[in-house]
Amino acid sequence: MRILVKPLMLLTIVRIALGEDAVVVRFPAEFAGSLPAGPAAGRMVLLLKSTRCREPGEPCRAPFFSDPQPVLSVPVAGLTAGGSVRLGPDATAWPGPLDRFTGAFDVQAVFKRNRQDGSLLAPGNLVSDVVRVDFDPGSDQTVELSLKEAVRPEPLPTARDLVLVEEPSPMLTRATGRPVSHRAAVVLPPGYHDVAHARRIWPTIYVIPGFGGRLGSAAEIQRLLSLPGAANSLPQAVHVVLDPSSPFGHHGFADSVMNGPRGAALVQELVPFLEDRFRLVRKPEARLLTGHSSGGWSSLWLQLTNPDFFGGCWSSAPDPVDFSAFQHNDLYRDGNLFQDPQGEPRPSFRRPVGPLEKVLMSVQEEMGVERAIDPSGGSGQQWDAWQAMFGTPDPVTGMPARLADPETGVIDRALVEQSWSSYDISKLVESRWSRLWPVLRDKVRLLVGDRDEFYLERAVRRLKEKVQVLRSATETDPGAAKPTGFIEIVPQATHGSMAAIARGRFAIDMREHLRRHGLGE
Repeated sequence: MRILVKPLMLLTIVRIALGEDAVVVRFPAEFAGSLPAGPAAGRMVLLLKSTRCREPGEPCRAPFFSDPQPVLSVPVAGLTAGGSVRLGPDATAWPGPLDRFTGAFDVQAVFKRNRQDGSLLAPGNLVSDVVRVDFDPGSDQTVELSLKEAVRPEPLPTARDLVLVEEPSPMLTRATGRPVSHRAAVVLPPGYHDVAHARRIWPTIYVIPGFGGRLGSAAEIQRLLSLPGAANSLPQAVHVVLDPSSPFGHHGFADSVMNGPRGAALVQELVPFLEDRFRLVRKPEARLLTGHSSGGWSSLWLQLTNPDFFGGCWSSAPDPVDFSAFQHNDLYRDGNLFQDPQGEPRPSFRRPVGPLEKVLMSVQEEMGVERAIDPSGGSGQQWDAWQAMFGTPDPVTGMPARLADPETGVIDRALVEQSWSSYDISKLVESRWSRLWPVLRDKVRLLVGDRDEFYLERAVRRLKEKVQVLRSATETDPGAAKPTGFIEIVPQATHGSMAAIARGRFAIDMREHLRRHGLGE
């Protein structure tokens, strides 16, 4: 069988000869201009998606949490015109080599070369067309793919009230040894350009996207703020959508060895710059934080580690806030990340079905896909991002040290105690209780659904219980004012539905906060 797809911008030949158990990727000389800087180092990733896969999207949209799909990859020292890359038995593969695959798959190649953004679809990476292949171990097949274009930066609408900011960061550049800039999308509220408007200096809401998110959500915020009557339902403030991307994935705005002082640079560099440029109120009560999922963790972390700088945090479905309930793992007591003591797989993703639930991906499967994308820890996916945020460099490779052995799942308990535990929000609250209880009481609003697909309610429940115990032991005044902050676990809400629920509740609560501090309309 021979399948040929006509080239568009640049041609790559992927030869799948099942008798040879190999894939060959060729880069014809006539398209050398597609890599104007010369030979490019990176990783060639081959992504397969079964035609029976339940999730939508091309193979390059992997990983597919509800139905993990095969991945193979090899390192590329320098992709040159006229050269080729072979993916054979020595390729890193999940769940196994090519000769194990049978049935119909959509196949796509990605040349991953962007070193500043770890995602598969980072700007500058090269993506092929999709070709359908019927894998038959007994046949010899040739498939040709067209690597049609480089991924382009995420487009933002051009509007007077939406401004893209890219400002060099001396702190991050010094720490990482490479040029690093702050990136943000600033959404200006109606009335900002009106010289007759009652407000000339504005409060700020810092919005942190979830995992894989960039600046695109600024367009939706801009649209909502411009709707008639928006002032009656949405907080009237400058909204700043922050960019959480890094070479390893979502950096979480946490100061770390691998990512650099992300939180400190935000507070000391970017926020002062924005307050100068956009007429922003320079008071803690006018600096608000919000985010969902990984952005929810980041907003909570920034509030608790900068309690006097930010005036409030609105966090929904955050990544694990207590590492004794890291999804279904207790990182302090469990010996294995992949299996429980009975040998059952540890779940990572579930789908609620009526009163029941179905586990669709295990931790071992999720980490297996990430390792197949890049075995050094640079996949840009969730576990590799956590290892860069919470861990330390591997002394041999310089890449993030692995939380667990990728083959056996055995947890590096020394790494957990010496590094990861420093980012355990529940431990942070306990160790600084007298300082942080007023912050939790008055500034933190935290929501999570009790049917979160990633089991994130388990850690929030632990945090809530710990706060209740510590509060009962230290607060003796029965007439104390009712807290304005809260930690709530919402019945029947999932990870996705929680985002919509939180948006509505948080908008009302933020408006009340601004009004209470004389910053409302």
